[in-house]
Amino acid sequence: MPHFWDRSKEASSGEDAMAELRKVKIHRISNCDMETCFDLVISEAEVVIRLNGEVYRSFYCLPTHLEELARGHLVSEGICHYSNIKGVEVKRDGSKFVIFVTSDGRNPIRMKRVNSQAKISVTEIWDAMKRLDENSILFKETGGTHIAQISSQRSYIFAEDISRHCAIDKVIGLAFGTKVDLANSALVTSSRQTRSTVIKAARVQIPVVISISAPTSLAIEAACKFGITLLGFTRGYRFNIYSHEWRVIDNG
Repeated sequence: MPHFWDRSKEASSGEDAMAELRKVKIHRISNCDMETCFDLVISEAEVVIRLNGEVYRSFYCLPTHLEELARGHLVSEGICHYSNIKGVEVKRDGSKFVIFVTSDGRNPIRMKRVNSQAKISVTEIWDAMKRLDENSILFKETGGTHIAQISSQRSYIFAEDISRHCAIDKVIGLAFGTKVDLANSALVTSSRQTRSTVIKAARVQIPVVISISAPTSLAIEAACKFGITLLGFTRGYRFNIYSHEWRVIDNG
């Protein structure tokens, strides 16, 4: 049976819901008429990663799944291997969050070509896009997030964030935490694909990247160079393949 990341547990927690959404008073104009009402907006907070006591970098992102954000970011940026991360602790410091990460030293991940022979069928692509839409919960409520998904034959894991990079980092962290076989998986996103997002997939050896939106020229170059099958404009039962088309098979 496939493994599904259970978002209903998050939704049932008042603390998690408050972390994700804020209710604000607005003035709405419609047909030249103004009304005062309340609307939901996505939360944003400053998040700082301290690696072995030193400030590594900061983000402005949705303040959920912060441990997975740190783990996924450090691995997908090539700072260290997942096994080198020995501890992660998240603390609130006023209006911001600090993630304390301990590792047994920086062991950079060398870029290498993705040699996975995994293939994906057209039906699996449609199914992945359907699940991406179904789980875009915060986007449907606020219009303010990207969603990233890692799909394989046995798992469908999702993460939303205001930042497309942070959404990818979070879902990679979640995938490592649940021991998903990334070499037989696809990264599926609601955002455009740039060189930086394709490189994240390459560093963790994901062979297929699928987007509802467009790729950039450097994203295509990186996908060709590092052996990634890159799909764009995946919507309405159609898509474009920009590199390594041999991984996409028909349903026959």
